Amino acid sequence: MEEYDVLVIGSGSGARIASRAIRAGLRTALVEKGALGGTCVNTGCIPSKMLVSPADEIVRLASGSRLGIRAAVEALDFSLIMRRMRQKREQDQAFTRWWIESNRDLLVFYGSPGRFTGDMTFAVDSVEIHADRIFICTGARPRVPAVRGLDRVPFLTNESLLDLEEPPESLAIIGGGYIAVEYAHFFAAIGTRVTILQRNPRLVPEEEPLVSDLLLRKLRSRMTVLTGVEVTGVSEEAGDIRVDGKDRDTGQSRSVTASALLVATGRTSNADMLDLSRTGVRTGPGGYIEVNDFLETSRKGIWAIGDAIGRQMFRHAANLEVELAWHNATHPGDKRPMPFDAVPHAVYTYPPIASIGLTVEQAQDRFRDQPGRVLTGTAFYRDTARGIAIGEEEGFAMAVADGETGRILGFHIIGPEAPLLIQEISNLVMQGLPYSRLQGIHIHPSLSELVPAALRHLKKGEEGWRV
Repeated sequence: MEEYDVLVIGSGSGARIASRAIRAGLRTALVEKGALGGTCVNTGCIPSKMLVSPADEIVRLASGSRLGIRAAVEALDFSLIMRRMRQKREQDQAFTRWWIESNRDLLVFYGSPGRFTGDMTFAVDSVEIHADRIFICTGARPRVPAVRGLDRVPFLTNESLLDLEEPPESLAIIGGGYIAVEYAHFFAAIGTRVTILQRNPRLVPEEEPLVSDLLLRKLRSRMTVLTGVEVTGVSEEAGDIRVDGKDRDTGQSRSVTASALLVATGRTSNADMLDLSRTGVRTGPGGYIEVNDFLETSRKGIWAIGDAIGRQMFRHAANLEVELAWHNATHPGDKRPMPFDAVPHAVYTYPPIASIGLTVEQAQDRFRDQPGRVLTGTAFYRDTARGIAIGEEEGFAMAVADGETGRILGFHIIGPEAPLLIQEISNLVMQGLPYSRLQGIHIHPSLSELVPAALRHLKKGEEGWRV
């Protein structure tokens, strides 16, 4: 039995935990079953945005006619697009490997997930480790639904599509969440005929409905999007993939044939590989590890962060969770909660989306006993001089606020530079400040004027969100 002060399982955000432990002079072990660096650098944030960025340029070029510019893509180098993505991934992997191997005080186990064998005891590669503090950072993987025939046909996930050497002529996508709409944008932009089959009646159903509605209209101008369709089976047909489904409202049969299939129906926690029951760590729906706001699991001395807990599954959230989990582990008398409600996010489809906090419906439900307390306000890009200049007609920002405290309950943007524009709202929410504290001078003309414009339009009830 090897004795360690700290055991970290997973090298994504977990590498940051290990770094802090080493700097504190603690004997530390790190376990990684897959590629070093975790989901973000290998199959998630970074590689996907390396692909989405060329797609953005293609769509912007195609839409230039509204500004008097008529242009077309002369050629598309798919190999170069994929090579740039892979080179960036390899650079990130090499840096992580260098950092790990340069830390002689860190014991690293590669290539095996390991599993708990007892209370605070973990076995990997025939070595049994006991640690006083354990941090589970094992991430998540693509969820494959129980669809008839899916186990007998080739299909892509957000991970395997990164290995493509040639773009598919046509692509059917099962799912309509963040991953689905980002890759639908990419493949449609490079000339693939794309069809989305979404079970929910809305795309990106976690978003504000008006945002989802506009995204649906925009994507339907570039591809086929079938919502409210339950996929019932898949099969191979003359070298293609046939996807069968039915309309959930009418029962009408629907079928799509494509040269490739992408399954993007969500994620599932990797925690199911760890035999967590042996050490008293509880899991909830989807196998995600249950934690409190201090990122503590049900077993004292074990913390969990990142996608393994299924809450705000974004790398920037995990980065903050690292700071808080380590602080709480080392300062038990001064524990600090993770502000899950203050985490912003972006969806890099086209047009891009950025959101933080509650939708209008969620806010009204929270204050259902206090009618009129929720304020809503909307501003279009075309309400700003810069929005007019770039010809943005439909994009908008929507603010949701507490009329009593002045605090922002939610903010939702769909349109150019949405991920950048959300930041000053994120700062206010993180500090718990009322929207009246947004007092900086906004450059005119600039898209940043969209944010105060939405706040100026705040009104009671539904009056402020009719768009």
